[in-house]
Amino acid sequence: MGKKYWLALANLMWLGCLPLGQAQATETPVVVSTAIGTHEWYRDSRTEQAREELEHQLQEAALAQLHPEFQRLWQRLNAMPEQGRGPFYDEAFGKLARFQQQWRAMDLVSREQLKTQKLDLSQSSDPVENRGDLFDQVRALRPQVAEYEAVRAKVHKLLALPMATTWPTLAMPTLRSGDTSAELGQIRAMLNELGDAAPAHRDQAYDAETEQAIKLFQQRHGLTADGIIGRRTLAWLNTGPVVRASLLLRNLWRRDLVDQLVGSRYVLVNIPDYRLSVVQGGGEVFTSRVIVGKEERETPILASEIRSVVINPAWHVPRSILNKDILPKMSRDPSYLSREQFEVTDSAGNPQHLTEEQWHQALAQGFPYRLRQKPGDHNALGRYKFYLPNNDAIYLHSTPRKGLFEQGARAFSSGCIRVEHADDLAELLLADSRYQPDKVASLLKEEKTKWLPLSTPTPVFTVYWSSWLDEQGRQQLRNDIYGFDRVSYQSRAL
Repeated sequence: MGKKYWLALANLMWLGCLPLGQAQATETPVVVSTAIGTHEWYRDSRTEQAREELEHQLQEAALAQLHPEFQRLWQRLNAMPEQGRGPFYDEAFGKLARFQQQWRAMDLVSREQLKTQKLDLSQSSDPVENRGDLFDQVRALRPQVAEYEAVRAKVHKLLALPMATTWPTLAMPTLRSGDTSAELGQIRAMLNELGDAAPAHRDQAYDAETEQAIKLFQQRHGLTADGIIGRRTLAWLNTGPVVRASLLLRNLWRRDLVDQLVGSRYVLVNIPDYRLSVVQGGGEVFTSRVIVGKEERETPILASEIRSVVINPAWHVPRSILNKDILPKMSRDPSYLSREQFEVTDSAGNPQHLTEEQWHQALAQGFPYRLRQKPGDHNALGRYKFYLPNNDAIYLHSTPRKGLFEQGARAFSSGCIRVEHADDLAELLLADSRYQPDKVASLLKEEKTKWLPLSTPTPVFTVYWSSWLDEQGRQQLRNDIYGFDRVSYQSRAL
């Protein structure tokens, strides 16, 4: 991820997540009235700028599918003559301001999931003091994200592409290098339209130059860059410029977190990107691939803090995983528990040694016991666990199954976050504590569980950012693995 992406991360902080002493607003915001009133929209060049800015924001809100009212307003705007739009501008300004006011009051989960379609934009509220002229007030309604102007320019470029309104939908079998297909000419045209630099010829052979363009296309869509045009690559090829612009704007709002961490570091887990980063002073100082929860067992959006690193953790199997995953394995393979070094305990944690008859009886009763996996390299949590308090019993941990990190899509877990370079993350977080690498190495050899408290708890956020601009200005996109971008109405007017 590029510099522009990480400049936006410098603003990552949700109001109330941390003590007020750790947060500071980036600037004093312009305060606008949320009551519909009468503004002078046709006075001078500044009000002309205000009109243009309002129209841009309304189009962006409609394209992002933030609320069906914005789509209706945009359709009305395009159907009315340019003169006499004053009352319309008042209405649009008021509803955009009310949307922002309610957006600021939403919690992190609702924001990341963009649960905005049912907000009441007709709700009246007391007007507050206006600061600045009308143009300043309209600008204040923008998402407060560093790369806003770059995103706006990219959206305009996408919407202006020659094929934007006639984007084709291809249906074809999997293609590998050397195969032939009548669709390859169209595929090259689509790649070139999106800036992925394919050759311009219409040869039906899947040549090396086209394969290289496909690999670059796959990389910026978070896919395994193998050059094979399979189901997932084809789905992204069929995703046209209008949808791409919509996703870019939706994620711009997801990153609209207006308070800044000053002099602090935090851990960010971007779920669709399968990536963890440590950010300090607005810059990335560490990154690692991660594995997140599968679709039916989502990794939740949360804001918490890492308080301790647990060395050689034992795994106390949650009841949900016990019922869904382990009991079926126990029924098929009687040696499974001993091979994986699980011990059976009662609700108080006391070890239980069951006879064969007691085993059959326990399984018939739904297994009213608990399982604990002993520490070690065999343990599902690996050698490191990062404890963070939350209501979902979610934590970060290492894993003995390193091969899964080579997959492009990595939604495999039951909700917790597996970190590829957990040892390096632990060293970074413990750097200012008395637990230096030699001490940790000694503890790892003992294979006893040891909790190492951090000198200063480190904030951690899980977010759902599925599209952004990298430092070369290219749009990055990731699969909507949890369906947060499935909205209940279609954008037809843009």
